[in-house]
Amino acid sequence: MKIGKAKSKEERKYDTFSITMELERPLLYDEENDKEKIERDNRIKKSKAKKSFIILLSILVLFVVGFFVWLSNGYTLKKNDMKYLKSNSNVKVTTEGDYTYFTPKRVNATKGFIFYPGERVDSSSYAKLCNMIAAYGYEVVSVDMPFNYANFGENKATKVIKDNPGIKKWVIGGDSLGGTVACKYAANNKNVDGVVLISSYPKDNISQLGFEILSIWGSKDNVVDYKELINSKTKLPQNTKYIEIEGANHSQFANYGTYSGDGKALISSDEQMTTTVKNIVNFLNNIQ
Repeated sequence: MKIGKAKSKEERKYDTFSITMELERPLLYDEENDKEKIERDNRIKKSKAKKSFIILLSILVLFVVGFFVWLSNGYTLKKNDMKYLKSNSNVKVTTEGDYTYFTPKRVNATKGFIFYPGERVDSSSYAKLCNMIAAYGYEVVSVDMPFNYANFGENKATKVIKDNPGIKKWVIGGDSLGGTVACKYAANNKNVDGVVLISSYPKDNISQLGFEILSIWGSKDNVVDYKELINSKTKLPQNTKYIEIEGANHSQFANYGTYSGDGKALISSDEQMTTTVKNIVNFLNNIQ
């Protein structure tokens, strides 16, 4: 019988190693496949997270842009009332940046009234109100707010006061949100002597700060929150002057048309404006 030649030691070692590798190959493949799968899953998760972030960021940007566009495209002075933005025999009207000055011609004013507009309302809408008050001998300044939102320009009154040292007494006021922000400014700066609130109320307690307060609203105002208006009395001084104009609504304190959701006034725009001006002028006159 022919006997085969025995394999060398090196050949046996090689064969053994090869066999071992063949046996372990499925296990190695499984480990590699699992690793690749994990990496692939991680890449997919990161991609999905990135896409979700981009979508959410885009929605946020669109919301913010839309909000500012909505604020900016609000209410403005009607064409028929543009004349109140022009000088007349009694009042000189000048605009300096965001500030419109209504200066009485026949007297040197020593008292001033700074006015903050309502939400989404351009300051020009109050030209008639400001012009009529100025005609009684008071320096009146209507303040234009960024994006027609008074909260963004709370401290603008500081520049008015600084730039007009000839005015010895200042009163600040505003319509709706403008009045709320005017109250906040007065409380934080304490450089004014009175506050006028039109269809408005304070958020903070200013009852002990020494301000004279005039609060005016209309009985047909469907925009102001009457519950908050009533509750705010505890935040105002006991000597606050309250005036409800019977038949007046929210919109006719300015000249921009009709504010969304407002009630129908039972008195004319001229009557409401005249009554409002009369009460504000009396208030200014009594500031000592």
